[in-house]
Amino acid sequence: MYHRTAPRRRALLAVPLAIAASAVLAQPQTSAWPSRPVMLVVPFAAGASPDVVARVLAERLAATWGQPVVVQNLPGASSTIGVERVARSVPDGYTLGLTGDGAMVVRVSMDPPPPYDSWRDLAPISLLVRTRNVLVVHPSVPAATLAELVALAKARPSSLAYGHSGVGFSTHLGMEMLKQAAGIDITAVPYANEGAMFTDLMQGRVQVMIGSGPAIIRRVQAGEVRALAVTSRDRAPVLPDVPTIAESGFPGFEAVAWFGLIAPAQTPPAILARVQQDTVAAMAEPATHRRLDELGLVVVGNSQAEFAALIPQEIERMAGVLRPLGLLRTR
Repeated sequence: MYHRTAPRRRALLAVPLAIAASAVLAQPQTSAWPSRPVMLVVPFAAGASPDVVARVLAERLAATWGQPVVVQNLPGASSTIGVERVARSVPDGYTLGLTGDGAMVVRVSMDPPPPYDSWRDLAPISLLVRTRNVLVVHPSVPAATLAELVALAKARPSSLAYGHSGVGFSTHLGMEMLKQAAGIDITAVPYANEGAMFTDLMQGRVQVMIGSGPAIIRRVQAGEVRALAVTSRDRAPVLPDVPTIAESGFPGFEAVAWFGLIAPAQTPPAILARVQQDTVAAMAEPATHRRLDELGLVVVGNSQAEFAALIPQEIERMAGVLRPLGLLRTR
């Protein structure tokens, strides 16, 4: 009996093994990844906060992987051009993206909708940093505190203008949230890039701005602009004497941005897991913390699940900001 059925049993056992083997052969081979340079798409201009984060991270990952990590800046259309590039890339682990809440949360809730679906087309990997934005004014503005700025804006409605780097970005929404909270009217002036915005701020064409990153920090420290408050819940270590907006008469106020690492959907889970693990390790390095602390950024570095769970929460939260501004998509 045993001898008659053993060949058949072996044949039956071989079927699932063959299926498993073919499935393994059909999967992308991740053990050798990366075997060539990895591109990191950044939908912001060179020198902006997320670009600096990307270059710090790229340097650390390149050392870990033994392959170059090339940063490609693709700014434009409220950062959706670069994010679309990631979404449409081959999901093989050789194209990653660093983007923020503007493209992943805010733009998906506005008209016109972006040319990608955050859930269908993108794979969240890890939340990298949160910003501590700074409210600054041109030296000609007779206000040394946020309270004095509010009083000035109330006394001279629409006489002040603020610059922002795009509708839906924290430089825009943060100021609009403050206007709502304080009951003031300051005219919004949009800019296609931060360079032109800073030029006009330095020349006094716009008098107020909320910004973050090395450009704004350098100008505050050089005395070229006056910092009145930071928009985060806690003070920025790089500007320890500048109070928060919450401390300055608006309890509970917080208006920050965040930036995270993404990949095209359908990227092999093994590659995503490795990128996440190596990214969190890179962000935890003391040298990384020191560099990003200097920019007023808060280092995070979390799991894929935690980052993915944040996005719908943020979409719901930001709907409450966009609705009073008439920016929330209704269909």
